[in-house]
Amino acid sequence: MIYLLFVSVPISVLADTGSNKDPSFVVELKGRLLTVKVRDIPLKRVLTEIAHQAQIKILFYGPVEELLSADFSEIPLDKGVRRLTGGCNYAFIYGPKAAKTAEPEIREIIIYPKTGGKGGKGVRPTVIAPSQKVPGEQEEAVLVSLFKALEDKDPLVREETVYLLSEFEDERVTRHLTEVLLKDEDEAVRASAAEELGDLGDQRAIDPLIKALGDNNPRVRESVVEALGQIGGESAIPNLIKALGDEDEDVRDAAAEALGEIRERLEISASE
Repeated sequence: MIYLLFVSVPISVLADTGSNKDPSFVVELKGRLLTVKVRDIPLKRVLTEIAHQAQIKILFYGPVEELLSADFSEIPLDKGVRRLTGGCNYAFIYGPKAAKTAEPEIREIIIYPKTGGKGGKGVRPTVIAPSQKVPGEQEEAVLVSLFKALEDKDPLVREETVYLLSEFEDERVTRHLTEVLLKDEDEAVRASAAEELGDLGDQRAIDPLIKALGDNNPRVRESVVEALGQIGGESAIPNLIKALGDEDEDVRDAAAEALGEIRERLEISASE
């Protein structure tokens, strides 16, 4: 049993929920129909209440403290979110149907500006998520959905899928992330895969990470070196020594730090 909505340590999770007892703050979800009646309320508070009631995760690139005014009743959840955050792009990730005759339900929403990307590569979103656990039998359906999302044509969706997958304790995650690391065409996605492989700590990722040291993008190489510093052992040392001569200064600095981390771990292990 794990959290469907991936409450992640590396990402700031906004857990405060709004209160509908305030008549000036009305956010109600009945079935898939959303009603919002608010005036000059922070967007974060509204999205947090939606995430809480719908039991979904919302990843939002943008200022969540902006004041929001809205007044609409019983419109579909996806349309309601679009209305609240106009001028953005959206990716909706769906979970399993509640019944054979039901439509798939929204499980996660990614929201980001139409212009200006995410405000800089490597910038992570604000994540708004409830903490309620869900039945374990739904996890497989969500995993399958995320594995498929790794093939999305939008690199931003693929990058966020990498972050989401890293929260699952499933042996297939490492394999999928290493494939992304070695094959994805977008350098930001590859770099994110390297970062998450380092955080996962799965020793099976060491050999693919070593292979990825030959990536033609310095940002990817830097992320790979940092990941090896987190999980690498003796087998990674010769390759990190070679990385000390990388043409990129950040990669060289990261390699020196990674070697120090590995040697410290080896010394501790030898003394135990």
